[in-house]
Amino acid sequence: MGLVYEKDGHIAKVGLNRPEERNALDPEILMDLHRAWTDVNADEMVRVVILYSCLPDIFCAGMDLKTAIPVLTRAREPGSESERWLVQVGPHVGEAMLKPNIVKKPVIAAINGYCLTGGFEMVMGADLRIASENAVFQMREASLGIMPVGGSNVYLPRQLSPCRAFEILLTAGNFRARTLHEWGFLNHVVPQEDLMKKTMELGDRIASNGPLAVQGIIRCFRESQDMSYSDAFKRELEIGMPVFGSKDAREGILAQKEKRKPNFPGRF
Repeated sequence: MGLVYEKDGHIAKVGLNRPEERNALDPEILMDLHRAWTDVNADEMVRVVILYSCLPDIFCAGMDLKTAIPVLTRAREPGSESERWLVQVGPHVGEAMLKPNIVKKPVIAAINGYCLTGGFEMVMGADLRIASENAVFQMREASLGIMPVGGSNVYLPRQLSPCRAFEILLTAGNFRARTLHEWGFLNHVVPQEDLMKKTMELGDRIASNGPLAVQGIIRCFRESQDMSYSDAFKRELEIGMPVFGSKDAREGILAQKEKRKPNFPGRF
């Protein structure tokens, strides 16, 4: 089973599980990831997504060089359903790797062990990131004479300072979790045995809040990045004011008055 997809209350858990291939992203798991993101968007019960590895020593080794790359470069013709799907989506395959705006709900990446190339780019697309102390990150493409095209050239200069981003991209070196935490890429670094516990705690906390508010906050951030301050403030009001008039807002205020936990319906 290359992908483990399950739901626990308001939290969907997406686990990479290809032990022999070190969680390398092959056509089948990419197609399954795309299906998972589609299901997450459609399921109103899901409020938070946790992306993790089922393996103890590696998060993801990147794109599968034996299957995905030959098909994407048309070195050989596609054979399976997933390979034909991969050829069809072509340059948009990055959407399966969690590009912003693909998943409408907050995604928390729980990262352990080696997080390499395409795997690193996948967690760049997450909204929050928690890593274990044994996590190691690397974008090695420059050392192979190729350029990464899964989003890192766009993500990293925006998520970090440009000079930090270039250090990661141009040196192709290894970067420990503590370093990337200091640089602001990671929310928390915890002992490996506490990784999922900490991630679930954060997920549960977010899932307990109003889903319309949470999704609106994420949407506002994503849609206003390239706007002027004036246009961004207008977009904030366009997204936020309907939430003020929603059933979620009414329930939240009523619950506060009644000194009880709110039961948000997730409705405008």
